Amino acid sequence: MEKPSKRKPKIRNRLYNCRKAINLTQEEAAFRMGLNRCQISKWERGEKDPNIYNAVGLAVATRSAVEDIFFDYRKEWEAKIRKRIRLRDLERQNAQALQ
Repeated sequence: MEKPSKRKPKIRNRLYNCRKAINLTQEEAAFRMGLNRCQISKWERGEKDPNIYNAVGLAVATRSAVEDIFFDYRKEWEAKIRKRIRLRDLERQNAQALQ
């Protein structure tokens, strides 16, 4: 089993809450997406993360926006990208200073 991340409890809780908000069972969510109920269960327990295709399907099935369920990913990527840009800019400044 994969190592749990800090974001998984939030994502699985959001997925569960979005599903329950419209009184949708795991079975019905799985049916709407053409999946097995066990797959929905694994996502809600944090054992696996859905791929991007299924993330969109989950949002549609639960009448939610993808961001409502997976917002933590956005913040994580924004931070990673900002950090990479800063590092690249520092490397460029150092290279120019050496010339």
